[in-house]
Amino acid sequence: MTRLRMLLAALLPLVLALLALPAAWPAAAADKLIVGAIYVGSVNDYGYNRSMHDGLMAMKAAIPGVTVLEAENVPESAEAERVMEGMIQQGAKLIFATSFGHQQFAFNLAQKHPDVDFEHAGGWMQAANFGNFFGATQAAWYPMGVAAGKMTKTNTLGFVAGVPIGYVIGNINAFALGARSVNPKVEVRVVATGSWSDKAKEAAATGALIDQGADVIAMHVDSPATVIQVAESRGVYSIGFQSIEASALAPKGWITGLGFTWGPFMTATAKSVIDGAFKPAMVREGLGEGMIAIAPFGPAVPEETRALVTAAADKVGKGFNPFTGPITDNTGVVRIKDGEAWGGDKMGNFDWYVEGVIGKAK
Repeated sequence: MTRLRMLLAALLPLVLALLALPAAWPAAAADKLIVGAIYVGSVNDYGYNRSMHDGLMAMKAAIPGVTVLEAENVPESAEAERVMEGMIQQGAKLIFATSFGHQQFAFNLAQKHPDVDFEHAGGWMQAANFGNFFGATQAAWYPMGVAAGKMTKTNTLGFVAGVPIGYVIGNINAFALGARSVNPKVEVRVVATGSWSDKAKEAAATGALIDQGADVIAMHVDSPATVIQVAESRGVYSIGFQSIEASALAPKGWITGLGFTWGPFMTATAKSVIDGAFKPAMVREGLGEGMIAIAPFGPAVPEETRALVTAAADKVGKGFNPFTGPITDNTGVVRIKDGEAWGGDKMGNFDWYVEGVIGKAK
């Protein structure tokens, strides 16, 4: 009998532990989230696709048990729907469709799979299981203009634009406003390639701007790599966009840049799916809000310029709106009246350039 009691005493902790396990099972199961993501290009582009990949890796590191399925170079066609469907068949319960043209195909699947949640980058569609997000980039370009306006020696800045939609024109306008706030003599020359990703046209556009006297080059294309590398090879400065990692491409000419920081949003979204609390919304966040950060400065940037750029970024982060009137376009017409301000709802409406930008927006 004594031996039996001893055996029971030894087994008691194990029995108690087993009895406690069921309460922990649901949480452990909930943590086993599979997340799918599709990219229109390569995650090694030093740009937009890289920023999305980095955000998902930050999410994965923050939430143990999350699995990430990724597909690169997914076209903006029915192929995108097929790829995302394959991820769902592998158990994905959250999908990030990261390119603008992926929206409709992701939305089709959201209707077909109400038990799967979707986030689309840059769109407008919404459903019970479909939200969208993007960085509020326009005001964030103002401090980039401050940097360029202080660093130029020729007073000519170059901007390589992909597709000149309203939001891109808004980026250019804020860039020009920031530059002219510290250097009224500055002019901004723009070349649009007509594509988000065309290395040959981006190289040609960069070269043409430098030939016209631009000694600081900025850009809005999916991958800044070609523009930055051409600028570096020609001995001029560059300001990056999309991914902070682009600084590695210009060890001498890098000034600074804007990089998307999607990690906090993606992490919060994944946690909401795990908790069964996903709520679709149109999320737009800028400097100081979590989705955009200023890149580290390059070695050529003086302390005075660093301080001015940092102060401008802090000002924007605290609510400063560079699109506050009076603002005149480059033909002399007042577009934003004194006392008027254009907010986030108007950023897609730009079809004109501010004073100091050379060329026609449309």
